[in-house]
Amino acid sequence: MKWQPIKAVAFDAYGTLIEIGEKRRPFAKLAALSGQGAIASPLTERIGLEQFYAAVGQHSDAPSLKSLQRDLAVELASTHAYPEAAFVLGQLRDRGIRTAVASNLAMPYADPIRNELGELLDAFCFSFNVGAVKPEARFYAALAVMLRLHPSEILMVGDTWRCDYTGATDAGLAALHLDRRRNAAPHQAAVSIHDLSDVLGALDLAP
Repeated sequence: MKWQPIKAVAFDAYGTLIEIGEKRRPFAKLAALSGQGAIASPLTERIGLEQFYAAVGQHSDAPSLKSLQRDLAVELASTHAYPEAAFVLGQLRDRGIRTAVASNLAMPYADPIRNELGELLDAFCFSFNVGAVKPEARFYAALAVMLRLHPSEILMVGDTWRCDYTGATDAGLAALHLDRRRNAAPHQAAVSIHDLSDVLGALDLAP
């Protein structure tokens, strides 16, 4: 793959670096009730579950706040990093390549990433902090500013084609699509990897 010299690798969070073992999706349950009203978005604003519930929770079909809080607690307790994640992050940093997480997240989901992998990450670009979501160019511009790099010096790695590959390349970044389940479409296969360890090979850094 013909890229400019890569000085940083940014990874999507959930589905890429870290996994939720028991998905309950409390924010999605509330978002389904919000309709098209002009309410706060947990993906682009620093609000928690309670604040989001206050905006949409009076809907007659809304689950109780306590039920949603239990769902969130179960999700967060079930998170774990993928087996190769820490090794790959460590290898990149040992070779002088900076690391970042770049993800569309509601605020409560940031803590598991910081707790499990924070010592191996140089920058945290979360949508709720930057006020933009992937695949928007504004999100990737914020990532480049955080890393103090030209977009072409950053490699984005993630499991969502539109957000992590197309959005990144449209913004001028290099990108790889993570296809853990090996179900990429034919036109995606040439730029897809199956394990985070493949990032090292793509950068000619394999141990």
